[in-house]
Amino acid sequence: MIPIDKDVLGMEDPKQVVVLGSSPGLCDRLRLAGADITLVEAPERFDKALASFVKRSVLTEYDDPSLIPLLRGIHGHTPFTAVISLTEQGLMPAARIAETLGIRGLSQDVVARTRDKFAMRTWLRDKGFSSVPCAVVRDVAGIQGFAARHGFPVIVKPRHGQGSQNVSCFRTADEVVLPPASTDDYIAEPFHLGPEFSVEAFSCAGEHHVLAITGKFTHEDDPANPFVEVGHVVPADIAPEVVDAITEYVVEFLDVMGIADGCSHTELRMTSAGPEVIETHTRVGGDSIPVLVRQATGHDLLDLTVQWALDRIGPPRTTPSAHGAAAIRFFTPPQGWVVGVAGVQRWQGLPGVLQLNLPVKVGDRIHPVQNSRTRVGYVLATAPTPARAIEICRKVTSGVRIDVSPEPPRGRR
Repeated sequence: MIPIDKDVLGMEDPKQVVVLGSSPGLCDRLRLAGADITLVEAPERFDKALASFVKRSVLTEYDDPSLIPLLRGIHGHTPFTAVISLTEQGLMPAARIAETLGIRGLSQDVVARTRDKFAMRTWLRDKGFSSVPCAVVRDVAGIQGFAARHGFPVIVKPRHGQGSQNVSCFRTADEVVLPPASTDDYIAEPFHLGPEFSVEAFSCAGEHHVLAITGKFTHEDDPANPFVEVGHVVPADIAPEVVDAITEYVVEFLDVMGIADGCSHTELRMTSAGPEVIETHTRVGGDSIPVLVRQATGHDLLDLTVQWALDRIGPPRTTPSAHGAAAIRFFTPPQGWVVGVAGVQRWQGLPGVLQLNLPVKVGDRIHPVQNSRTRVGYVLATAPTPARAIEICRKVTSGVRIDVSPEPPRGRR
């Protein structure tokens, strides 16, 4: 563990906040709000650009047993106000720090049942909120046994997974195969038919405010990885009655789960019987969803997180006037070696294109899109309507040409 301390001048009694995980947007907002930041990050993930934002860096893993004693020592001298993490692996350590030091943060019990998909299903069943069956499975026989009791199709996914990694859907007994080896357990549950959405909400002292409903696009043309998300749009292009049904469902869900404070990102499907939750997270959504929400609604999820952490506001009482819509689409070129890229500059200045990020270059290798981390770039667009924002993204992703070859360039063999 390497503590690096730095004085911050020109402040009178700034509030002290612990942040787990490098997050430039969060640190920038905390600094603007007048807070001093103690950043906890693994040495190999530390973003040196954050050095000018933070008072102190603690370079260690989030689960380092010496971390809490170190923070307790600092807390005794300059008391912390809150602890925040926007990274999935930092949520439970942050909750542990909050409860140990008695500062503002999330409950360990709540975070535990959101991080563990089996625990979430068990909790919802015990509370009478949802009767969806779920079981831990360790082999083909376990998956087939679950299907024999509850029917096909069956979803099998890591118990603590994220980013659509190692998610499989089996529609018949003959399709069932052993999932990839993993240190995590796998769970099985029924596959729910219907369009998928995520709900971006903010809560304070048990009061919930749904800020946006996000429409999802998945890699359905790839039968091997059909659940990888390749695009989002805010707001989802759905009827008002569907908005009302999802909003009512998620508010009740958050109550049942005990999620009383902070941002949440809840994924669900709208089935023929109504909304059914897939999973939830006590953080903002990934894939630039906070940017989409800000562009489309005017709500800034990171601002709200900071203001809640500093005990300055509760949930927003009014909804800003809708700014329109925003969408993101990821590039999904075929696998192979990149031999040419064209069109990025052509589309960079297209009206409505807010960001166009395509870091691939000649000589790079494109891997199959198996999860969120294997996508290669994206375009983010704004427009008056969801349909128009989606169309701008489609025009750009189809207009940029990424030429690939099955063989590596010379010197790469």
